[in-house]
Amino acid sequence: MIHTLPDLITPDELAQLRQLVATAGFADGRQTAGERLAEAKRNQQIPWNHPLMPRISAIVMAALGRSDTFMAAAQPRRLAAMLVSRYQPGMAYGLHVDAPLMNEPNHVRSDVSFTLFLSSPNDYDGGELAFDTGAGEAAFKLSARSAICYPTGQLHRVRPVLRGERLAVVGWVQSLVREVAVREFLHDLSEARELIAENAPPRALDLVNKTYFNLLRRYAEP
Repeated sequence: MIHTLPDLITPDELAQLRQLVATAGFADGRQTAGERLAEAKRNQQIPWNHPLMPRISAIVMAALGRSDTFMAAAQPRRLAAMLVSRYQPGMAYGLHVDAPLMNEPNHVRSDVSFTLFLSSPNDYDGGELAFDTGAGEAAFKLSARSAICYPTGQLHRVRPVLRGERLAVVGWVQSLVREVAVREFLHDLSEARELIAENAPPRALDLVNKTYFNLLRRYAEP
């Protein structure tokens, strides 16, 4: 299930991230692509082991931790190292699925991917994050400060950038719950708990809580 996270970071955090990114050097993004994807991946990135990435990651991690939607949708257990991607005119990333394991040699299983947009939609043309739904594409081009998270097994691409510059922080999460369908059940139950908390009889809320906790207990992998 795809979830948007509007205004995930504050304006001050966006300014900090942009300043850090402006002082870092970018490398060819194909360095982190597998052999099959090297031709499809045309971008630049600040790799996870760059000296500035711990500061960038700390800001993003704090913001993710504040997001009830992200916590309910991802059920995070561990975060893989992040990177910053940059697309300029002519750059794109063809249709692909992200790698199942990140951070060699200390592998983190990638269950949920996220993209945090640092560029305003007016700063560039093209560059939409597009998902293959099986019935066409669902494309997203969010405002700066906003993010999107989705199951890592989802086929997706970044459409060619035609003008300007597209900057984003990209990362991956190992979830407590590896199955996509179960994470969706848990997210829906979490939302239902919030909706009925004020108006429903206590018994109804107790039963929803019971179902949520027992489902998490059944499928969680601490």
